[in-house]
Amino acid sequence: MNGRCIMKRFARFFENLQQDFKIFAYWCLVLLFFRMIFIYVYSSQLDGDFSEVLEALWLGLRLSLKTAGIISLLGFVLATLPNIIWQKWPVITVKSIYHQLVGYVFAFLFMARIPYYKIYNSGFNMMLINGFHDDWQAIFHTAVQEYQLLPRLVGVLLLGYVLQKIVKPILRSRTISFASLRYRKIVMAGTLLSIPIIWVFVRYGGAFSYENSINWESAARLRSNMLNEAILDDGQALYRVYCNKRMLDKVHNVNISKAELQRRIANAGGNPQAPTVEEAFLHTVAAPKLAHKPQNIVLILGESFGQWPFLEPYTKLGLVEKMRALQAQENCASINTMLPNASGTIGAVNGLVTGFPSSNLYLNYSPNSFKDKYAMGIGYIMQKLGYKTVFWYGGFPGWQNVQTFVLAQSFDEFHAADEFNYQGGNAWGCPDEFLLYKVHNYIKQEQSGEKVFHLILTTSNHPPYSIDVDSLGFPREAIREKLPKAIKNTEQNLTEMGHIWYADKTMGDFIANVESQKPDTLFVITGDHSERFTFAVEQDNRTRSAIPCIFYGQGVRKDWFKDNYVGCHMQLAATLAELAAPSGFRYSAFLPSMFEQDSFVFNHNLAAFQGEICALKSLDAREKWRANDMRTIAVWRVVKGNIIE
Repeated sequence: MNGRCIMKRFARFFENLQQDFKIFAYWCLVLLFFRMIFIYVYSSQLDGDFSEVLEALWLGLRLSLKTAGIISLLGFVLATLPNIIWQKWPVITVKSIYHQLVGYVFAFLFMARIPYYKIYNSGFNMMLINGFHDDWQAIFHTAVQEYQLLPRLVGVLLLGYVLQKIVKPILRSRTISFASLRYRKIVMAGTLLSIPIIWVFVRYGGAFSYENSINWESAARLRSNMLNEAILDDGQALYRVYCNKRMLDKVHNVNISKAELQRRIANAGGNPQAPTVEEAFLHTVAAPKLAHKPQNIVLILGESFGQWPFLEPYTKLGLVEKMRALQAQENCASINTMLPNASGTIGAVNGLVTGFPSSNLYLNYSPNSFKDKYAMGIGYIMQKLGYKTVFWYGGFPGWQNVQTFVLAQSFDEFHAADEFNYQGGNAWGCPDEFLLYKVHNYIKQEQSGEKVFHLILTTSNHPPYSIDVDSLGFPREAIREKLPKAIKNTEQNLTEMGHIWYADKTMGDFIANVESQKPDTLFVITGDHSERFTFAVEQDNRTRSAIPCIFYGQGVRKDWFKDNYVGCHMQLAATLAELAAPSGFRYSAFLPSMFEQDSFVFNHNLAAFQGEICALKSLDAREKWRANDMRTIAVWRVVKGNIIE
């Protein structure tokens, strides 16, 4: 190949490269614009403190260099590189089609991010993975009714069209002709040398070393969660999901030796010499906390039933007065710092039904969950205590394979909305009052001496918030007058609070009705998760993520749990065993019961110890590895079986 041919090829490369850099700058500006709109939409959460907004925009721009670089690189590979070899390659057409398609993709992601943050207080996160296993029909109906799906899709088309109109003239704009330059060899050498330098600069987010770089893991540098999430553009947020999934896949890698498994068991607090995983984590009841074994134990897992309405300054709203009235009774005990197993309902169900930590393994779909019973599960332990186990769900049995799953995991019966006659309801199931009415009737008809454990999963406190709470007595206007500044005075917020009020009311009425029929019933009230209500001002981990945990019934003592005690879903089965099992009863559990407070508890991303909640990643290395080791052991139990070999 002679020098003239090389120069011609480089000339095409040089002129196309200019277009690539223009496109790179274009995408940086588009992502910056999206970031500014997002901050504006949720600016009320800053509570008037805008001191970190410019820093968020600067950090976000640096991080978006990576996203814009990847987008531009793919266009470079599809169009610029082939044109070096084939002069007739339709480089402008290929780039135009590619970047228009990318524009529509990012328009969709941007329009989806607004309601997504409202729901999860986060940009795209691991709940996306969970969504692939959820009830798509119910999700669709909720998106239409609650989150304006159809108008947002129109918005996607309009925004994509605008981006398309902008990108076309950029691609057709004039470039500097290589042939018109005087020092072409110097320009050629400078161009080739500058490309790797620019790439390193983009790769490290506006820096030339890892120490000074920015990535999605190190982007959360500000006080505001909203601004930290704004720093991540949608491409980086999706990359976060990918990285977290890959990390969990590593946790799921159980191709480890027997010695390594035993080391992890020892690190997790178990007996490494035990022949099975479940025997490695055996506990023995010294003496039952309850002198009388209750005929019925009722565990209510309330949909989106968070701890925040129990906290100051929200108690004055009166959203959970019936549960607070229970807490005031002498025969009631509460854990003030309680973590859910995960940020979604099925994660809570998995944690209770198996006793395993959240690992994103989707135990409700794992084949071995239908071949073997997990001895740490709440159904298994309650059966060993002589209780018939009944699972009640206000939704439909096909959701997340829940009926098949719980029946395979030591529940004798399963009942859901498809069996009930009810009025109202929505795509997620029946109103809570009808579900709890059916449970009450079932309890009334129980045989004398029959011991039954009921696990009740409610559904009503969930989008699309379709219960007519006002007709049921919800004091909307009285609550409106009491709203603190952290809650916006909107009808939507009041309606959501009305559903918290409704959940509290129906649970309180149900407990009173059952107690009048079966006074020795032990009630446990908790939530599946929190993190759904959108505050106008950012909140701490306790307000945002903690759930209540209330024990109520004959023989319960208020002084069981000190103010700084902590708990999590994984401990509920162990705690019930310590309450109702006879002395010497042995059960398996990763974490000790809530009566023992010598260690931290954890969930998918938070940890709690001595009344404080923090990010799991902020724990020291040993404690973080202990949590990861428990996850690995649980995955081993699911994938490899119980025997340590």
